Amino acid sequence: MIRPKDRPVDERGGMDWLGPEFLTWLWWRSTVAPEFTDAAGDAFFVHVDEYLELRGERAAARKTSLRAGMPGASAEGKVALRHGKVVTAARFLFARGEEETALTVRAEDLDLSGVKPPTPEGEQAEERLAASLASVRQAYDDLDVCFATFLAVRCSAGWDAEADRVRRFGTAPSEEERSLAASTGE
Repeated sequence: MIRPKDRPVDERGGMDWLGPEFLTWLWWRSTVAPEFTDAAGDAFFVHVDEYLELRGERAAARKTSLRAGMPGASAEGKVALRHGKVVTAARFLFARGEEETALTVRAEDLDLSGVKPPTPEGEQAEERLAASLASVRQAYDDLDVCFATFLAVRCSAGWDAEADRVRRFGTAPSEEERSLAASTGE
């Protein structure tokens, strides 16, 4: 999940941990404080949507892929975190007012795929294309805001406390588990 304080970052000097740590943090952040604010002061919201992939230390041999529904609230996702897996890819929904853009982010290189902007309006093909491109550009900018927010916290003295909150999120029961426990009276 989030690298323990006493474990070295990466003995080889690489930053392979940064992408998974960012996506795990963004999953946590989308559940506790999903609102972000861009440089212009406009708010947008982030939500994990329909796809979450987690891997253990032995990569494919310990891979958990959750598709459809609300994987961010699922018991399977939280169980994977409890077993030390990290987020290696996730589909996020960025919402600004009534407009929503979905995109998948890979932790390995923060590459985006499957970007689905809102349906563009306009009578002319050029207007619709311009609107689609503007929506995609906005999604990239929104992801940049999320990453910059993460880095600001990650590089601050407050990171240890933030990492502890993320770890507690990983070990706490999921919404699905709490709902099941409430319905069975446990």
